[in-house]
Amino acid sequence: MTKNQNTKIKFRSFEDILKEQYPTKKARAKADERFHRLALGYEIYSARKKRGLTQKELAKKMQTTQSEIARIESGEQNVTADKLNKIANSLKGKLKISLV
Repeated sequence: MTKNQNTKIKFRSFEDILKEQYPTKKARAKADERFHRLALGYEIYSARKKRGLTQKELAKKMQTTQSEIARIESGEQNVTADKLNKIANSLKGKLKISLV
């Protein structure tokens, strides 16, 4: 047997990795917030692309800047309900929010 065949692979659970990366509840909550902003940003990005708009074109429809759209899509900026509604209207879509 070669050395590689004798080597055992040690697997760690996803929960163990999370505990290592985010050891405190505060750190985990901050990461969760970031994840949700990224997920929302991706939804906006996908809807914009589906409608064939650039960030600049969406920004013009919303009377804002391209850089604000970029920050929203990248999850760097928190978005208010009013802003989400404006985005939905500009994309000729409907805003649906659900709490689970």
